[in-house]
Amino acid sequence: MICKLTPPFSLAILFTAFLTCFLHMTMTIYAQSDTATADTHQTLLTDNDDSDKSATRLAPFLLRLHLLRHGETEANAANLVLGQGDSPLTPDGLALAALASSSSLVRGRSVPFWRAYCSDLERARRTARIVLGMEDVHGNSGNSDSPAMELVVDSRLRERAKGAREGYAKSLSYEEAMELRIGHANGGEVRIPLLETVDEAWERVKGWVDSLVRDSTHDFYSMAEHNNLNAQADVDSTKIYHVFALTHSALIRIIIHKMVGDQLPNEYAKTNDGSLSIPNLSCTTIDVRPHFNRAVREGLWTSSLVRLADVSYLGVAASTHASSHAL
Repeated sequence: MICKLTPPFSLAILFTAFLTCFLHMTMTIYAQSDTATADTHQTLLTDNDDSDKSATRLAPFLLRLHLLRHGETEANAANLVLGQGDSPLTPDGLALAALASSSSLVRGRSVPFWRAYCSDLERARRTARIVLGMEDVHGNSGNSDSPAMELVVDSRLRERAKGAREGYAKSLSYEEAMELRIGHANGGEVRIPLLETVDEAWERVKGWVDSLVRDSTHDFYSMAEHNNLNAQADVDSTKIYHVFALTHSALIRIIIHKMVGDQLPNEYAKTNDGSLSIPNLSCTTIDVRPHFNRAVREGLWTSSLVRLADVSYLGVAASTHASSHAL
């Protein structure tokens, strides 16, 4: 059977088809406009370069991370595992922090620190305040000659959590420390501190590094835009964002191995258990170079080792003392 449409129905179908086509065209134009707007907001970041061409280019600025370990603690002197527990600084730890404060690394810098950070654990906070001249070894306010600087306390810089070993001798294995904890509980509740894997600790500290890359990138390109500069062509020399970070030995080791592990020298100082030695108040410096115009959107950066667990800036006598407390 053949059906034939009458004229009124034919007109209705034609009108419906026209309306559908019109709406489709309108939404397509709107989507293209929205994409163009998003691209406009990223002009400063892309610099009109093809993304493939800019993938391996390095930005004309870098972050220079100065990673210092806290001063010697009573637990360090007693060879106890601290982890995310805490312990007061020893007189030697306080003295070395004061020495670091007057060293060329801090007081003699021709370029001031862009930012200063420390772990939220008290041994790191106390050391950082002394090193930066904010207070003396007695806890009194520092010299007025010291440049004004904000010290940001950041929990992402705290030590790697070491679980059952915290508070026990470094010579004990995890299983031995656990047995002691169970025995000390005398049948009661066994409290076991948090235990972090290397990757878990790295994930949180990488978040800190990524945030610095984002902030420095925004700062640099905002400055370039304000001064009407071409970010790549008009900068005579690489701008350096110096970052001070007072943290802990295990976390510094993780940062080193994850960021510049393939750049370590063939020979380096080791602890009794074969780990990379990070003495109290030693400074490890790592350069972080964002990939040109892609750091904010994709978090890409390249890192290089500048100095490794250096205590020479403290002086010969102090360096020898610091190295003897490197566990």
